[in-house]
Amino acid sequence: MNIEERVFSYIEKYNMIEAGSQVIVGISGGGDSVCLLFLLSRYQKKKFFHLQGVHVNHGIRGQEALRDQEYARELCERLGVPFTVYTYSVPDIAGREKRSLEETGRMVRRRAFAEKAASLGGKTVVALAHHENDNAETVLHNLIRGTKVAGLGGIRPVQRTEEGTSYVRPLLKVTREEIETYLKQQQIPWMTDSSNEEMAYTRNRIRHKILPEMEKINPRAVRHITQAADTFLAIEEYLRGQADRLYREYVEKKENGYWIQKELFLEKELMQSYVIRMVLEQVEGKKQDLTAAHVESILSLGRGRTGASVSLPGGVLASQVYGNLLIRVPAAGKLPLKELEFEVFPWENQQIPEKTYTKWFDYDKIKSSLEIRHRKPGDFLTVTEAGGKKKLKDYMIDCKIPREERENLTLLADAGHILWIVGYRISQYYKVTSQTKTVLKVHVKGVDEDE
Repeated sequence: MNIEERVFSYIEKYNMIEAGSQVIVGISGGGDSVCLLFLLSRYQKKKFFHLQGVHVNHGIRGQEALRDQEYARELCERLGVPFTVYTYSVPDIAGREKRSLEETGRMVRRRAFAEKAASLGGKTVVALAHHENDNAETVLHNLIRGTKVAGLGGIRPVQRTEEGTSYVRPLLKVTREEIETYLKQQQIPWMTDSSNEEMAYTRNRIRHKILPEMEKINPRAVRHITQAADTFLAIEEYLRGQADRLYREYVEKKENGYWIQKELFLEKELMQSYVIRMVLEQVEGKKQDLTAAHVESILSLGRGRTGASVSLPGGVLASQVYGNLLIRVPAAGKLPLKELEFEVFPWENQQIPEKTYTKWFDYDKIKSSLEIRHRKPGDFLTVTEAGGKKKLKDYMIDCKIPREERENLTLLADAGHILWIVGYRISQYYKVTSQTKTVLKVHVKGVDEDE
């Protein structure tokens, strides 16, 4: 197949572009993005969609950057493609935010694409011109820096954001050499970015020094690296699927954080790591902040003692609680009290069902006005039919209620005598008996009556 047929087939394999969608193509003016622009404009003859060109000027290369910008504009005008320019001073932003120029460049490009996608609305696709050589460079870059299976999978053909925008890469199975050959055959010129030759950038050193040496050993080195990446990508997808199953089985989200049951640590250590990473992604919301060291420090808690904890970036705290793990961002102050609903009615020996969030009490035994509150010093409850009392603190320790949860429990109290630790037990003293004349029914508002 020629390059057009291969690219069109790759688009359809991954359903990158649906009919009627808005497609934003990033155009730098270099050969890769110029090739992608022309191929997408021709693909429109096979499938109807709207095509938009976006160029990002990084404010780095002066007149050369303006040259590239104007060339990208001319190409879009020639093809009848709407064109938008976004300009940023990447050096200034990098200095303010203490980032590298490479990282800042990626960030502002994403910002530009997101802004354009938001202005278009509907189903939006951002098409990027990463090709097979870029993918090989990415795999090597990740390997050098240290990576897991996901990093060895290289660049994904399709990635979707939480906002619903899809980032697609139709050229991933085309080499740089094939792109340049195609442009020459079509007599389409392109611009050369002088910064691509600067050895200060890690990717440039991989591109100009490491990969050429590898290709001396085997001219098909790039193709073999990307074939291996496809295999690792499939492995990663399988492992993520298994981790999803374990996550559903062993992880529970509660008001005070994410609870990981100790049974997870009977699974393979690799899968433990995947589940921990998934929880951290939920808590932090920033995958780039996660490292293997963070995951390992949490795994080691499973082998530690109750009460042990580790602090992570972003204010995240992981604690070991009776063999289970709690991962959370500590809240400022206590969690709000649960709302309770009350009903009083005569007792006629009705059956009392066992429910977690609805309880029945002997109304006539209540001596003071009831309070809904958090715990106080001196709180107690009756734990035996004979009237044996226990301090609330001792009861919670005996029941292995985590320290982090104790301060946030909702209590129904008659002065210092606790009728109900909501979500746990009631006091034996207030239980409905055959001598009860009036019943107080209490239900947690917003919870199903059957729970």
